[in-house]
Amino acid sequence: MNDIRTRLLAAFDLEHKEHLAAIREALRAVEKNPAHHPDLVEIHRRAHSLKGAARAVDLPEVERLSHWLEAAFLAIQRGTVPFDATARDVVRRALDAIEDVVAWATRGGGEVDIAEVLAALTRMGGEGGGPEPVQRRPDAGATPATPPSAAPRPVHAAGSAEGAALVRIRSAGLERLFTAAAGLLPEIENQSALVAELRELRGEWRALERSWHAMRPRLLRGPHDVSGSGGTSSFAGDETALRLSSFERRFRALGASLDAAHRAHDRHLWSLRRWGSGFQDEVRQLRMLPAESQFSNLGRMIRDISRAQGKEVEADIRGLETQADRVVLQRLKDPVLHIARNAVSHGVETPQERVAAGKRAAATVRFEASVVGRRLVLRVEDDGRGPNREAIARHAVERGLLGADEADSAPEERLLDLIFEPGFSTAPTANEYAGRGMGLAIVRREVTRLQGSVTLAAREGGGTVVTVEVPLSLLSQRLVFVAVQDDILAIPSNDVARVLRAPADTLFTDLAAPTIRLEEEDVPVTPLAALLGYDGAMPQGNGAPLALVILRAAGRRLALVVDALMATRDSVVTPAEEVGIDAVRFLGTVLMDDGSPALVLNPAALSPRPGMALPPLVRPVDESARRRPHILVVDDSITTRTLEKSILEAHGYRVTLCVDGREAVETLGELEDVDLIISDVEMPRMDGFALLQAVKGNPMTSDLPVILVTSRASDEDRERGLDLGADAYIVKTRFDQNELLAGIRRLL
Repeated sequence: MNDIRTRLLAAFDLEHKEHLAAIREALRAVEKNPAHHPDLVEIHRRAHSLKGAARAVDLPEVERLSHWLEAAFLAIQRGTVPFDATARDVVRRALDAIEDVVAWATRGGGEVDIAEVLAALTRMGGEGGGPEPVQRRPDAGATPATPPSAAPRPVHAAGSAEGAALVRIRSAGLERLFTAAAGLLPEIENQSALVAELRELRGEWRALERSWHAMRPRLLRGPHDVSGSGGTSSFAGDETALRLSSFERRFRALGASLDAAHRAHDRHLWSLRRWGSGFQDEVRQLRMLPAESQFSNLGRMIRDISRAQGKEVEADIRGLETQADRVVLQRLKDPVLHIARNAVSHGVETPQERVAAGKRAAATVRFEASVVGRRLVLRVEDDGRGPNREAIARHAVERGLLGADEADSAPEERLLDLIFEPGFSTAPTANEYAGRGMGLAIVRREVTRLQGSVTLAAREGGGTVVTVEVPLSLLSQRLVFVAVQDDILAIPSNDVARVLRAPADTLFTDLAAPTIRLEEEDVPVTPLAALLGYDGAMPQGNGAPLALVILRAAGRRLALVVDALMATRDSVVTPAEEVGIDAVRFLGTVLMDDGSPALVLNPAALSPRPGMALPPLVRPVDESARRRPHILVVDDSITTRTLEKSILEAHGYRVTLCVDGREAVETLGELEDVDLIISDVEMPRMDGFALLQAVKGNPMTSDLPVILVTSRASDEDRERGLDLGADAYIVKTRFDQNELLAGIRRLL
């Protein structure tokens, strides 16, 4: 029975929120426009439905409140009770009480006192002659019903002993499972390096086989044979011939074993990727919980604080079904609670102040959780007095954060960002809820450690909006690896809008900070080395390409200049706290293929605060004398040509495009500086195999490396390409740009 009631309570939890939201929306409409006539019949129907649903799940307190709420709306419909501010206040308090009782019954917490609001509802409903509650007779042999005066017993779904689908395990064991799963997929992806090594070994074996075929006739001839003498060739003795035959058999067997090992590894890697990816997705889902798990009592807390301060506040809680990593939600709970307390204490006026300002007496504090891309977005907004720009500027001058002239001209974004400074508060006095100036500083620090951002802005129409953005999960992350001086650093790809190479002379340098024009936006440019405080400046240059990583944080973009763009891959990040590094500037470390650690940067900490100057960009030295490798890309598909060209140019290569093998041969006759060829196989006029034969058969180009990138995945095609002299063979269906780039670096 407990399991059945648990499921009923879960359904009721959703249903009662829908009814309460509809009634509250009607109240807001009337308060916004007194001439508005709400649909009282619909509101009465919802109160009636709420009463019946509460009876079905045996919540007598909710049933009594809903009954007298229904009676009150009957009185309003009949005209015996005006739907004025007093009546609306009683209805709002009744809705809050219902929400609090349901939260207590399903999730526990302090008991809810409903006597006062029930008395007010009874007075309203009594005046309307509302119906008496339906008296239920208990079934024979059943336990007597809960007395009307008794509070309902809390029921928690997770604690149901009869829930056959539930199992209790230690949280530490679950965390170890999460860690193991997070490390599995990156290790599987690291097997791609072994694939490249096996492919290279096969290429070397093919080269040895060709050399053997060339040497074998000479070894079988006797030492006295003189080529062209016209005499009969003298053969080596039988023993030598037998040893050469034995060597050839073993040599061929080795080649066959190498081919078989390569094919088996391909199959196993595909299987590992399939099952490993699915396993990690399932484990990641285990970590995902609805926002309700941490913020279910937020509405009640807001109402309790407002009553304690003599204010009227309606809590509008939305998006609690939004799911995110359990650890992320847990670490955001205290920051969100503090933001909500600030909204009530600093943002919301007293009822008298609101009425005098032409507002309705009851304020609204709204919390909303949502997912945008792969990030969790939490918004807390109120319709109160809003940020006091003058008070913020005055306090900033008093604390020496801004000069007097600077404060007068500072943009609003910069002023509002000062609120997050430690000890900054415009409240005249401090109380038990707010006013000490430390809360928002702690909020920013915790959000930054979660690789997130927090901003405060004025709300359109009056009030304040605080927005928190963090990753949905910290379990395993896709990282972009870059080189800065002698270090390899990683940046979470969730915070990277794009990577590109741009000539230094395309930057706009006439402004206070250099910028680059991207998608109709001027994005500031700064060296990552300077942001990190590395010694040494970037030398002067003239038009050389810059490797740029475009970060996005807190609604802004920033272009970071790095020395090189290395790779992108999934990795498990060891938290900064565990390795003893700055937990604000760095998220932690990851292990590279060679076992060395790479620091993972926290983009939120890299982005300068509003108004802060960026380190100067000193342009690179003249690298015109430094030659960039030239690659010939041959493919009849314009999409493939464009993709490969963008990848290669982003990594510093010069690229020339050809549509088929014949054009490639003609281009090779005109160009003398081609360093490598990347070719498709299936092309008109001359296919990739014919192009390969032409390149390797020409003494002028025979040493030119050739990589075949094709959709032909059969072993026969792969062996044919390698036999013809291809230095690498990549299948498009399993195309990995890192594999291509690694092959190019190896061959050049």
